[in-house]
Amino acid sequence: MKTKLLLALPFLSFVAVANTNPHLETFNTQVSQTLYKGQRLNIPVNLSLPADIRHLATLGYDNNQPSSMDCKISIYDSASTLLHYLDCRAGIGEHTFATPISYWQDNYRAVISLYNADFSQSSQRFEGNFRFNFGESSRIDNDHLPTWWKKTYNSVGLDANTDYDGDNFSLIQEYFGNSKPNDINSFPDHDPVIDFDETHSAGTSMYVRFGQAVTDWIEITPTYNKKVKSLELVVETNDNARNQSVVAFVHDENGNRVYPSYLKFPGRQSVALEQPVDVEKLKIKLVARHYSSNIYAHYKVKLNATFTE
Repeated sequence: MKTKLLLALPFLSFVAVANTNPHLETFNTQVSQTLYKGQRLNIPVNLSLPADIRHLATLGYDNNQPSSMDCKISIYDSASTLLHYLDCRAGIGEHTFATPISYWQDNYRAVISLYNADFSQSSQRFEGNFRFNFGESSRIDNDHLPTWWKKTYNSVGLDANTDYDGDNFSLIQEYFGNSKPNDINSFPDHDPVIDFDETHSAGTSMYVRFGQAVTDWIEITPTYNKKVKSLELVVETNDNARNQSVVAFVHDENGNRVYPSYLKFPGRQSVALEQPVDVEKLKIKLVARHYSSNIYAHYKVKLNATFTE
């Protein structure tokens, strides 16, 4: 029997409960809040997930549909990159997430945003439930199909190229095309482009004074593919400091340089490696500096790494 997890926060509770699909685990978020006219409210949702339950398959919701109440759900990765911006104004609904799958890593988070646009009354009460449905993200047959999906459609042990229901589409085409592999009348909703490269990101914020070199380290751990093939440095800043720079040196888990040179902002911010490099982890050294005496510069720094088989 699954253990219930309760985290007490103002106006918010989390419960791990059973799902109608026995191969998905639901993390339920309940919101009960009064909003005055014109009031906005952002509610953070931080989910502590088991190591092997990392595939966000669907997100269901229901609410009492207060008049002119806007409801949005934003989902961010650990580098604070917006992954999904979803509508939740309807009384009931469910969002499914397109494949290829994104793995929900530590520090991923969601934000439920409410806005009371009804100015005809002083306040309204919002009552809503949000169900984040996660599946086991491991590959039971080592074939790019997640365990929860193969268990759901009773296809464990079958090759990914098997046409399970006789509709001339293989399991892997049905999965990446968002169709049901056990229904001859269910077809992929698009021509799936099957690309097994995986991109992972890590980021940080750096604050730099005049003439000061600030150093920080970030790490990226690939999920399945272990060969890094390309790197991209992304830097955001609103400060126009003189001679500013952010430099990234990329190492493997043993401290060996994966890329013999470096990425730099401004300058060369992306590179495709001549040959993919096998790694268990990337360790990235970041060095930021500038030479404007009256500026305390802020840099939002992220490194994207793409891994191949």
